[in-house]
Amino acid sequence: MLVTFTYLLHFTYIITYSLTYSLTYLLTYSLTYSLIYLLTHLLTFSLTHLLAYLLTYFLTYLLTYSLTFIFTYSLTHSLTHSLTHSLTHSLTYLLTHSLTHSMQHSPSREANRFSTSQEITLILRNPKVHFYLHKSPPPVPVLSGKM
Repeated sequence: MLVTFTYLLHFTYIITYSLTYSLTYLLTYSLTYSLIYLLTHLLTFSLTHLLAYLLTYFLTYLLTYSLTFIFTYSLTHSLTHSLTHSLTHSLTYLLTHSLTHSMQHSPSREANRFSTSQEITLILRNPKVHFYLHKSPPPVPVLSGKM
């Protein structure tokens, strides 16, 4: 009976040891391997892909948008500024030149004033104009003070 008990004890020891060892080894190996695989392959691949995509997209967007915006804004601003400046300058020059030219070639101010007053007097003395001025109704209706 002692022999049987010894065999039973050895058998239990072997089963316990093998199960404990195998489970510990399998769990340790599988967890270690899976963590190494996850960290090495999946994270490296996903980070590489993600960074490459983001950098490509970001750089493309940034360069496209910034260059387009800078080019459009600078072109619009410079054209507007230069056109406004040139038009203002040329109109000022033309008006100044034409007024100076007309003042130099026109009769004196006294003669102008005299001829203008003569024209106004002739218009007011014209009986047709006088008739039309007094014949036409007033442009704004006159309101009476009574309510």
